[in-house]
Amino acid sequence: FMETEKIPEQTQQRMEAVIQEQNQVKELLRRGSIRHYFLGPENMWSQEGFGIVVGGGLTVFFGAFIFPELLLYSSSSLPLDVLCWAMTAIGIVILISGLYKMIKESKAESKPVPDEVHDEILECDIAGLRTTSKELLKEHIPRLKEEELIDEMEMLLVKGPRDYVHNVNLPLVWKRGDDGKLRYSNFSVMSFYFGKEQVYIYTCIYNMRNGMAKFPHTYECPYKQIRFVGFEDKTVETVNQKNKAIVQKLKMLVIDAGDEENEKLSMPVADYDAMERLKGTIDISDAEEAIRLLSERIKGVNEN
Repeated sequence: FMETEKIPEQTQQRMEAVIQEQNQVKELLRRGSIRHYFLGPENMWSQEGFGIVVGGGLTVFFGAFIFPELLLYSSSSLPLDVLCWAMTAIGIVILISGLYKMIKESKAESKPVPDEVHDEILECDIAGLRTTSKELLKEHIPRLKEEELIDEMEMLLVKGPRDYVHNVNLPLVWKRGDDGKLRYSNFSVMSFYFGKEQVYIYTCIYNMRNGMAKFPHTYECPYKQIRFVGFEDKTVETVNQKNKAIVQKLKMLVIDAGDEENEKLSMPVADYDAMERLKGTIDISDAEEAIRLLSERIKGVNEN
């Protein structure tokens, strides 16, 4: 092979900056699609045009009223006077462009986001969570990089609806798809990595509306220590983030490895109230597969 000329470092940095900016734009579009999927298309008051109008109006207000009062109150100054007039003129231009954009947005046809778009974004988010879970487990459990290679382990990610979120402005929202399945914006995550003698687990809470994972934890548990793995139906009385008392009927995935609180893991995988209210179903096949895989390994260790 013939060696080609190396790319200059400055050019490479620019290319990386362009790629990063493109990825940021793609991420913004994905989150916008998720927001529209669950809440429907935005009206003219929540779109970009109205934001431009508000910005232009504020610019006119400050240029024509506030700054003249503050800057020209005690003494008259031609440069400051010109600055205020220029600011007012710019604000008027911005205001007019915003109004024009609002008119265009109001006439544009708003179509609902199909289930397929949501599912593609969810698949992309799940891929990211898989990568994150592996990286954090390697970071917190050094032997996964040395003695027992996590890259060679069978892996399974389970998710389930989660009412509690880190951002009170982005609460859990539901939608029944055309296929009758319920889709939800916020969910708990449990990633399983099945080693020879024990299972490694990563958990977090994920919000699809902003693409952020919060409250990550990592665990490791020998198969021989697990006393029970399966589903349990529970009625949970709790308080949501608006300090309102709520009662939830949930199907929980439960892993019991001892009497201590830190030896028990549970996660909601289905919400019976939401299923009844929206007349839909929730896919729990991944949770069922996790129970099967764990049960097989527990049985294998106990037989040996």
